[in-house]
Amino acid sequence: MRPRRSPTTPLTLSTFLAIFMIATACAPASPGGGEPSAGNEPSEAAGSVAPAESGEPTPGTSLTSCELVTPADIEAALSLDSGTVSAGAFEETPGILDPAANECRYQDDTWGGLVVAVTPTDGVNTYDALVSVYGDQAEAIDIGDGALWFQDDDRGYFLQGSVLVRLQFTHLIDGTPFRDPTVQIGEAAIGRI
Repeated sequence: MRPRRSPTTPLTLSTFLAIFMIATACAPASPGGGEPSAGNEPSEAAGSVAPAESGEPTPGTSLTSCELVTPADIEAALSLDSGTVSAGAFEETPGILDPAANECRYQDDTWGGLVVAVTPTDGVNTYDALVSVYGDQAEAIDIGDGALWFQDDDRGYFLQGSVLVRLQFTHLIDGTPFRDPTVQIGEAAIGRI
Protein backbone atom coordinates (compact mmCIF):
# COMPACT_ATOMS: atom_id res chain seq x y z
CA MET A 1 0.00 0.00 0.00
CA ARG A 2 1.33 3.41 -0.95
CA PRO A 3 1.71 5.90 1.90
CA ARG A 4 -0.85 8.70 1.99
CA ARG A 5 0.82 12.01 1.37
CA SER A 6 -0.43 15.43 2.25
CA PRO A 7 -1.33 17.55 -0.79
CA THR A 8 0.93 20.42 -1.68
CA THR A 9 0.09 23.19 0.72
CA PRO A 10 -1.02 26.54 -0.64
CA LEU A 11 0.79 28.38 2.17
CA THR A 12 3.27 29.93 -0.23
CA LEU A 13 5.60 32.82 0.36
CA SER A 14 2.95 35.30 -0.78
CA THR A 15 0.42 33.75 1.62
CA PHE A 16 2.99 33.83 4.42
CA LEU A 17 3.71 37.48 3.72
CA ALA A 18 -0.02 38.27 3.71
CA ILE A 19 -0.39 36.59 7.10
CA PHE A 20 2.67 38.47 8.36
CA MET A 21 1.24 41.78 7.21
CA ILE A 22 -2.10 41.04 8.85
CA ALA A 23 -0.41 39.85 12.05
CA THR A 24 1.70 42.99 12.15
CA ALA A 25 -1.34 45.19 11.58
CA CYS A 26 -3.22 43.33 14.32
CA ALA A 27 -0.40 43.66 16.84
CA PRO A 28 -1.22 46.11 19.62
CA ALA A 29 0.75 49.33 19.51
CA SER A 30 2.83 49.94 22.58
CA PRO A 31 3.88 53.56 22.90
CA GLY A 32 6.78 54.46 25.14
CA GLY A 33 9.44 51.99 24.00
CA GLY A 34 7.82 48.61 24.52
CA GLU A 35 5.82 49.23 27.66
CA PRO A 36 2.15 48.30 27.34
CA SER A 37 -0.25 51.23 27.34
CA ALA A 38 -3.26 51.43 29.64
CA GLY A 39 -5.88 48.97 28.50
CA ASN A 40 -3.31 46.88 26.60
CA GLU A 41 -1.72 45.17 29.57
CA PRO A 42 -1.00 41.51 28.92
CA SER A 43 -3.47 39.20 30.59
CA GLU A 44 -1.82 36.32 32.36
CA ALA A 45 -5.17 34.55 32.51
CA ALA A 46 -5.23 34.55 28.71
CA GLY A 47 -1.65 33.26 28.60
CA SER A 48 -0.04 36.50 27.45
CA VAL A 49 3.29 37.30 28.95
CA ALA A 50 4.75 40.74 29.60
CA PRO A 51 7.73 41.81 27.48
CA ALA A 52 11.16 41.01 28.88
CA GLU A 53 13.45 43.87 29.88
CA SER A 54 15.21 43.65 26.52
CA GLY A 55 11.98 44.69 24.81
CA GLU A 56 11.48 41.19 23.39
CA PRO A 57 8.29 39.36 24.39
CA THR A 58 8.72 36.31 26.57
CA PRO A 59 7.59 33.00 25.06
CA GLY A 60 4.39 31.61 26.59
CA THR A 61 6.11 28.28 27.26
CA SER A 62 9.62 27.07 27.92
CA LEU A 63 8.78 23.70 26.34
CA THR A 64 10.13 22.95 22.87
CA SER A 65 8.10 21.50 20.03
CA CYS A 66 9.61 18.06 20.79
CA GLU A 67 8.47 18.40 24.42
CA LEU A 68 4.98 19.65 23.55
CA VAL A 69 4.42 16.65 21.26
CA THR A 70 6.14 13.46 22.38
CA PRO A 71 6.56 10.07 20.70
CA ALA A 72 4.02 8.70 23.20
CA ASP A 73 1.44 11.26 21.98
CA ILE A 74 1.88 10.10 18.39
CA GLU A 75 1.74 6.44 19.41
CA ALA A 76 -1.49 7.00 21.34
CA ALA A 77 -3.12 8.96 18.52
CA LEU A 78 -2.21 6.34 15.90
CA SER A 79 -2.73 3.27 18.15
CA LEU A 80 0.90 2.24 17.73
CA ASP A 81 2.89 0.03 20.07
CA SER A 82 5.01 1.80 22.65
CA GLY A 83 8.51 2.46 21.31
CA THR A 84 7.37 2.62 17.67
CA VAL A 85 7.98 6.37 17.33
CA SER A 86 11.56 7.55 17.76
CA ALA A 87 12.57 10.91 19.18
CA GLY A 88 11.98 13.85 16.88
CA ALA A 89 14.60 16.03 15.23
CA PHE A 90 14.54 19.47 16.88
CA GLU A 91 15.38 22.70 15.07
CA GLU A 92 15.18 26.32 16.10
CA THR A 93 13.38 28.24 13.36
CA PRO A 94 13.51 31.91 14.36
CA GLY A 95 11.82 34.16 11.90
CA ILE A 96 10.23 37.51 11.33
CA LEU A 97 7.08 36.56 13.20
CA ASP A 98 8.68 34.90 16.21
CA PRO A 99 12.37 34.76 17.16
CA ALA A 100 11.64 31.86 19.55
CA ALA A 101 9.91 29.66 16.93
CA ASN A 102 11.00 26.03 16.74
CA GLU A 103 10.09 22.81 15.00
CA CYS A 104 10.23 19.08 15.63
CA ARG A 105 10.13 16.49 12.84
CA TYR A 106 9.11 12.93 13.50
CA GLN A 107 9.80 10.59 10.58
CA ASP A 108 9.88 6.82 10.26
CA ASP A 109 9.30 4.35 7.46
CA THR A 110 7.21 2.11 9.73
CA TRP A 111 4.43 4.60 10.52
CA GLY A 112 4.87 7.94 8.67
CA GLY A 113 5.86 11.49 9.51
CA LEU A 114 4.68 14.51 11.51
CA VAL A 115 5.92 18.09 11.65
CA VAL A 116 5.30 20.07 14.86
CA ALA A 117 5.92 23.82 14.56
CA VAL A 118 5.62 26.11 17.59
CA THR A 119 5.23 29.89 17.64
CA PRO A 120 5.65 30.50 21.38
CA THR A 121 5.68 34.30 21.53
CA ASP A 122 3.40 35.71 18.83
CA GLY A 123 1.08 32.80 18.18
CA VAL A 124 -2.08 34.74 18.96
CA ASN A 125 -1.45 37.27 16.18
CA THR A 126 -0.63 34.49 13.71
CA TYR A 127 -3.80 32.64 14.74
CA ASP A 128 -5.90 35.79 14.40
CA ALA A 129 -4.45 36.37 10.92
CA LEU A 130 -5.32 32.80 9.91
CA VAL A 131 -8.88 33.25 11.13
CA SER A 132 -9.17 36.60 9.36
CA VAL A 133 -7.83 35.40 6.02
CA TYR A 134 -8.72 31.68 5.93
CA GLY A 135 -11.28 31.20 8.69
CA ASP A 136 -14.07 30.28 6.27
CA GLN A 137 -11.92 27.40 4.95
CA ALA A 138 -11.29 25.90 8.39
CA GLU A 139 -13.19 23.84 10.90
CA ALA A 140 -13.15 25.55 14.31
CA ILE A 141 -12.44 23.13 17.14
CA ASP A 142 -13.07 23.82 20.83
CA ILE A 143 -9.58 23.21 22.24
CA GLY A 144 -7.53 25.66 24.30
CA ASP A 145 -7.97 29.30 23.30
CA GLY A 146 -8.79 28.23 19.75
CA ALA A 147 -8.08 25.52 17.23
CA LEU A 148 -8.49 25.21 13.48
CA TRP A 149 -8.46 22.20 11.17
CA PHE A 150 -7.77 22.83 7.49
CA GLN A 151 -9.04 19.80 5.59
CA ASP A 152 -7.57 20.90 2.24
CA ASP A 153 -4.08 21.22 3.74
CA ASP A 154 -4.37 18.49 6.39
CA ARG A 155 -3.11 20.95 9.02
CA GLY A 156 -4.17 21.71 12.54
CA TYR A 157 -3.46 24.92 14.48
CA PHE A 158 -3.87 24.97 18.26
CA LEU A 159 -3.66 28.14 20.36
CA GLN A 160 -3.09 28.54 24.09
CA GLY A 161 -2.20 32.02 25.31
CA SER A 162 0.62 33.31 23.12
CA VAL A 163 1.61 29.82 21.95
CA LEU A 164 0.50 28.46 18.57
CA VAL A 165 1.18 24.82 17.75
CA ARG A 166 0.91 23.76 14.10
CA LEU A 167 0.66 20.05 13.36
CA GLN A 168 0.93 18.49 9.93
CA PHE A 169 1.32 14.83 9.09
CA THR A 170 3.49 14.47 6.00
CA HIS A 171 2.27 10.93 5.44
CA LEU A 172 0.92 7.88 7.22
CA ILE A 173 1.88 4.43 5.97
CA ASP A 174 -1.45 2.80 6.82
CA GLY A 175 -3.55 5.50 5.14
CA THR A 176 -5.22 6.72 8.36
CA PRO A 177 -7.03 10.03 7.77
CA PHE A 178 -5.04 12.87 9.34
CA ARG A 179 -7.77 14.84 11.13
CA ASP A 180 -8.53 12.78 14.24
CA PRO A 181 -4.91 12.02 15.22
CA THR A 182 -3.98 15.65 14.59
CA VAL A 183 -6.74 16.86 16.90
CA GLN A 184 -5.81 14.31 19.60
CA ILE A 185 -2.12 15.30 19.46
CA GLY A 186 -3.02 19.01 19.42
CA GLU A 187 -5.14 18.60 22.54
CA ALA A 188 -2.26 16.82 24.31
CA ALA A 189 0.17 19.59 23.33
CA ILE A 190 -2.16 22.37 24.52
CA GLY A 191 -2.65 20.51 27.79
CA ARG A 192 1.09 20.90 28.52
CA ILE A 193 1.14 24.69 28.16
